[in-house]
Amino acid sequence: MKTLLTVLTLAGVLCAVPTILNAETGHDHERVGGPKGGRLLENTEPRAEFYIEKDRMVIITFYDDALKPVAAAEQTVTVIAETEGNKTTLEFEKKGDVLVSKNALPEGHALNLVVQFKQTADAKPLNLRFVYEDHICGVCKRAEYACICEH
Repeated sequence: MKTLLTVLTLAGVLCAVPTILNAETGHDHERVGGPKGGRLLENTEPRAEFYIEKDRMVIITFYDDALKPVAAAEQTVTVIAETEGNKTTLEFEKKGDVLVSKNALPEGHALNLVVQFKQTADAKPLNLRFVYEDHICGVCKRAEYACICEH
């Protein structure tokens, strides 16, 4: 009986270790980040990574399920950035295997972004909304718009 209690106690402790570790950091990194350090967009096929360069140009790179790069095909992307009532629309063009914005994101520390993603020219657009913040997350050390901490 003592052995059974010891085994059960040990099993309980081992099961709690992941929960304890996540509680210590305050973050559970269930979200997968993009290989370049950008944000992987939800529900896109192939997986699309939204990445902002230092010059505020946006690059969309596509990946298979194993996060290996694949060439952009018929996909189209438009980004609408809004700050203080001003809206800027970014159009994209294919350069090599990726899509690159024709102009840069407007200046601002917090921009509301709507990414309109279309798999093909005649497909219904998928609208993805998130906020671009120009600082780095203190926990996962990724750009805040691409943070995987889900805080």
